Order: sequence, then structure tokens, then C-alpha cells
Amino acid sequence: MRRLQVHLCLVVVVFTTGLNAPWGQVFINASEAYDIAQYNWNGHFGAAITLADWDNDGWPDLTFGGTSGTIRTWRNLGGEGFEMVPLPWVIEDETKSLLWADYDNDGDDDLFVLEVSGRCGFVENDGNGGFDLTMDSQGAGQTPSELPQALTYAGGASFGDMDGDGDLDLHICRYVELPGFADDGLKNVLLRNEGNFWFTNISEESGIDVHMRLSFQSAWWDFNEDGHQDLLVINDKGGANAVFRNQGDGTFIDIASDIGADIVIDAMTLTLGDFNQDGRQDLYHTNTWFGGDGLGSKLLVQQENGHFTEESASHNIAIDQFCWGAVWLDVDNDTDLDLFVTEHNGLEPYGQNFLWENQVAMDWATGEMSHSFEAYGEDVYGVDYLNSHVVASGDLDRNGWVDFVVHNVGNHKARIWMNGGFENGHTSVTIGLHGTVSNPDAAGAKLTVHSPSVSQSRILHVGENYLSQESEYEVFGLGDDAVIDSVSIVWPSGLVEVFDATTHDIVPGGFFVLEEGSSLCNATHQTQTVCGFPSEVASNAGTGVFDVTWTQAGSPWEGFEASPVWNAIDDGSWTMSLFWQDAPICETTIGVAFSPLHGDLDSNGHVGVSDLFLMLEELGCIGACNSDLDNDHAVGIADLMSFLASFGSNCGQ
Repeated sequence: MRRLQVHLCLVVVVFTTGLNAPWGQVFINASEAYDIAQYNWNGHFGAAITLADWDNDGWPDLTFGGTSGTIRTWRNLGGEGFEMVPLPWVIEDETKSLLWADYDNDGDDDLFVLEVSGRCGFVENDGNGGFDLTMDSQGAGQTPSELPQALTYAGGASFGDMDGDGDLDLHICRYVELPGFADDGLKNVLLRNEGNFWFTNISEESGIDVHMRLSFQSAWWDFNEDGHQDLLVINDKGGANAVFRNQGDGTFIDIASDIGADIVIDAMTLTLGDFNQDGRQDLYHTNTWFGGDGLGSKLLVQQENGHFTEESASHNIAIDQFCWGAVWLDVDNDTDLDLFVTEHNGLEPYGQNFLWENQVAMDWATGEMSHSFEAYGEDVYGVDYLNSHVVASGDLDRNGWVDFVVHNVGNHKARIWMNGGFENGHTSVTIGLHGTVSNPDAAGAKLTVHSPSVSQSRILHVGENYLSQESEYEVFGLGDDAVIDSVSIVWPSGLVEVFDATTHDIVPGGFFVLEEGSSLCNATHQTQTVCGFPSEVASNAGTGVFDVTWTQAGSPWEGFEASPVWNAIDDGSWTMSLFWQDAPICETTIGVAFSPLHGDLDSNGHVGVSDLFLMLEELGCIGACNSDLDNDHAVGIADLMSFLASFGSNCGQ
């Protein structure tokens, strides 16, 4: 294991005070304004990019791959520019994967790097402003991480928690097709994370190495929602795309042919999104003009039964060009996902990228919505002739409008397309997730924002599209909705939560990072107001099946009821602790405040006959009397009449 220590050296700091768009154009290229000149000289099929927030300050950062030099990352300075930070990785060949995540679960993000030759390793974040280089080495006395270093031709990579143990496992694509050969480095690889950057190669025993294909990219997604992360792999040329269903026992089965996902094209991107807002994720695959049936890119629409149908032509996005990476993103905040697609034909000096608007129409006779895509005009996105391969999106300046970054090959500089916003009155909300029982990056989580007009769902990934990593902060356009109802999350751990927007103050225009389990204990200390005794302590109102324990002054509740009971005002506070899969989720201490009903003289939560007897016993009392309802220091007819007006009331009313 070669380890190299480096501390952050701030080479370039650029501040910007504003970006001026030509002719009022919505998207402008801000690479010059930010003084970010990033190339992929001598690139072949493209180099990786990531918009992950590696310093966890809430602002997406930029990290670019290339073919030479050191890897450079650009730290976001709170939307006011970027500072360039060199990382201790000297590039030897084109970088095919740059993925930031907390791989060792120590609270900070580390960088996985994969080069086309198969060379791979980690740039480990020490949490104190420095980075360590962690790779396999032949040096004596070194501790290997078991990452494969066999000479190969690599594609992209992705991380997902295949076994639900709370850390991220690694899948690596190989772009090799040599029938009859069985050399190491020819097939795709699955590596189980054992912790502390140790990995075990389980490719053969898991069943994911059944194919030798020209694999470009993979992504993790629990497509059948059975609680196990499944693995999708796209392939170039003659190899069908694969969907490996996670059996839950460490093995996978390719079921792509069973669900209509086994298309054979020059598949260049694995772009997942619910473009038609039916709650089901759909797949977009770019293509060449000659790949497969020669009819362009493919849109696989997931049906209610989980199967996919190819509908690119009916939605007008069967782009018959030599296309590469693509990304779904709601550029105009109208709640539906638009589409950006890159193009590069090696036989042409340049290609033309595409930004497509998702146009929704209502059939008033049937009540059904239809979606068709049309290219935005130059007032939104100008013509830019490039040799583009890779794209990733995120709100870099946190103005509530999603931006995107395009990485090119040759002498074409990377583009940073900043979204200045549409004059349509639409707003958005930005949400990130942090796992506690699940992996810290919440990779594989299903995040849904519910507003009055629509529910929008996204899947969080570490590795997706083509050689890219999206920002972990998802921007949800809200259209004309002025409020948010709730946010629901299906965590990789299986925990299901609903964050009530009012309770958690989730509002349009806001930026929020929601922590796993935090909806279940709204505060560390609460006060419950009761109007009578005995009174049950309120339990959690969360979703899912939890283990709940109650303690008071360190002693557990031993009653038969689900929650403890207060029998008097001086009974003291109770602490509720919630557990999911034996892991602590949250706890809250609940105290009692007594607000009795008017006339409830025995404090039992009901004004009835027992209280009437107490009132009659005290008629004529002078001074400090329990039945003195009008506070005149005497119990008389006025108190009796006041009592009778409340007779029959109870706490449930």
C-alpha cells in the first residue's frame, strides 16, 4: 500500500460577484468567470467528473479527471467562487471514475479513483485538511486493500450497500470482450467493503461475473423495492444490458431479459429518473446512430408490474446521433425532469449537445398526462460545438436553479453551465440526506417530496449516468406550489420516514439535510401537556416497526402498556429511545405539564359525578378551597353554576 501524505495547498482562489448572461440567456458558461480551465487532453471515451460536496459544507464542489498531471478538485467558496486544491494522485491514464463518499464511515468523504488501465485506489480524507494516498502495492510489509490492479480496459464504477451492513461496496466495469479468455482483468468486478478500506473480491461467488462484455457504467438501485440494492450495468456493442437482482444472500441473478431491460445497443449512459411522475424510475440510454437497431437513443419506461417498455420515439427523444453522457434535471423548476445529452462523433471535428424540455400536456377527455421533449431555444441554452462525453448536475451557487458541468476531450475546455433562473415564478427546495444506520451518504435511498400538485421521487447514487457523480443535494422544482406537504424517505437500511413539512419547517426556497431517524424524535427534550391522570406518555408517530424502550431516572418501564403512564404531576420525566435493527436511532426526554379541565376537581380528565360530590362537600368553604372555581376565596352558588356548565367534559373533547 503506497501512502503519501499531502496537506491542502490553496493554489487558486477566485471570487465572483455576479455572472452576466448574453442576451438574457438562462444558461451561461462560467468556466472563465471562475477561472477554471480543465481539459482532458488525449482523452478517448471521456474522463470522470463529480459535483460531490467533499468537505461537507453544504456547497457542491468540482473534481475533474483527465489524462495527465495531478487530480484537481475545486472547493466551492459558498457560491462566491472556487479554490483549486491538488490531490495526491498523479494520473497515469485517463480517469474513468471519481467518486467521493465516506467509505470508511469516519465522518469525512474520501475519493475513489479508477483509471482506464485498471489502476485504482483511494485518496483518503484525514479530516484535518490532509489527504493520504491508499493503493495496492507490491512493496514488502504493506497492507493491501485488495483492490484489483490487473491491466485491463476499465469503464466506470459505482458504490452501493449490497448487504445492508452500512458501508459501501464497489462495482467496477471492464470494457473488454475476449471470448475464450479467462485472464484476470477481463470481467466486471464486485468488491465487498470489509471496513477501513479493506475489500474482498466476491465477483465469482456473487454471480455478477457471468458476462464478459464492453461495460461502460453501472449503478445501484432497488428496482423491485424488496429492500435489497440491485445492480444495473450498461454495455456497448453486442452485449445486452444487465439487471442483477440482489437475492439478499450475497448472490445476484441477471433478470434483464425478464423485465424488458436487455436491450442491445451502443449503450453510453445509465440515466435514471421519473420523467413522467408516476412514482416509478425510468431509464434513458444514449446510443450511436448505428448501434443496435440504428434508431437512436432508448427510453425504457417502467410499468406498474416492474417491466420496461421502450418509448423513446413516442416521447421524441430517440436522438439518432453519436451520444454519450446524459442527465435528468428540472432546469425550469416546473416539477418535471428535463434532459441534457452530450454528443461526440470521433469522425467529426465537434458535436452538438442537447438540452430538451419536458413538455406536459393534458388529455381532457381521459384525464391522462403525456410527456414530449422539445429542444430549448438559444434564449435558454446557446449552441456550443464540443466533443463532450460526461455531464453532472447540481446547484453550484444555491440559487434554487440546477446547474450542470460538461467535460470534453481534446482541446475543448470543460463548461460550467450556470442557471440564472427562468422568469416563471417557480420555486424549488433542495434536500440532502445523511445516513446513521444506513451508509452515511444514503446511497440507494429513495427520496420523495410531496407538494399539493405532485409527488417527485429521486434515487441517490454514488456513480451514475456515464462516468459521473451528481451532487448529493437534490433540487426539486415546485412549479406553482407555495407549500410543501411532506418529505418521505426509504432509507437503504429499510427504515421508512415521513418528515412533516410544517413540523420540520421544510419550506420552498430552503436547503435541508435530513438525518436518518430524526423525524421520529422531533426534539431532545419535550413537554407533554395533560389535563388529567393517569395519562399515557405520547409515543413516537413515525412509520415503520421500531424497538422502543422507556426509562425514568435510569430505570426501565415495566408496565404492560406500550408507553408508560403518569399518575401524578410529580411523577417526573420519561426518556424514549428508538432502535432500528438494534442500532440506536434517537431519543427524547418527555416531561409533563398539567393543565386541568375546568371543574375536574379529582384530576382524572373528566368532569363528572365524582367531581360533583367534591363540590357539594366544599359548599360554604372560605379561604383556600379546591372547589373555588371563580377564585373569590369562597365556594358558593356561583362556583356550583360554573361547575355545572362544564359537567360532562373530558380530555378527549
